[in-house]
Amino acid sequence: MVAVLYKRLVEGKWRVGSWEWSVVSRQSTVDSRLLSAVRGLLSMVCGLLMLSAFSLHPYYMSVTEIEYKPAEKEVQIACKIFTDDLEEALKREFNKKVDIVNAAQKKENEQLLQRYLQKHLKLQLDNKTLALEFFGFEEEGEAIWIYLLAKNVAAFKSANVFNDVLYSYREDQLNIIHFKNKNERKSYRLNYPNNQVVFNW
Repeated sequence: MVAVLYKRLVEGKWRVGSWEWSVVSRQSTVDSRLLSAVRGLLSMVCGLLMLSAFSLHPYYMSVTEIEYKPAEKEVQIACKIFTDDLEEALKREFNKKVDIVNAAQKKENEQLLQRYLQKHLKLQLDNKTLALEFFGFEEEGEAIWIYLLAKNVAAFKSANVFNDVLYSYREDQLNIIHFKNKNERKSYRLNYPNNQVVFNW
């Protein structure tokens, strides 16, 4: 997954996710008045669900995909975070209002994201801290994908991942980590206040 997102970013193929809704119609022998009432009720419920989907999400989590590419000697990282949560965390961290998807503020937002992740997402391989280079970000639906890269990375046997992204914003935040190395993918879920996990191969 990281490789696909990374390739898309390198090639400049930016894509915004979308929601798709479909309605399936069936013939019915139900009285037309009852059917109209049911349709009206369903329309109202769907409308409320759509409004709430754009204003709230029921869970607070991030997903971090990490992959080691031995041929390129690179560690590629893609971190997916809900946009509204990230904006609020950045606002608290840097004491300023942030609008991530505002194209006019793209350069400033990139600098804020880089500073934020340098502090809240760290990686050690065989007990050596890696320098993570901010590579860019893109919007996908209600979330942001942020890309990081570490170059000239030799093969390793263990990885220590520190991740307390959004912990200062919400104590019910979950941070899911997937790490692929040597064709083996390992996963772990960090719950506040736990912020580190060690993977061994």
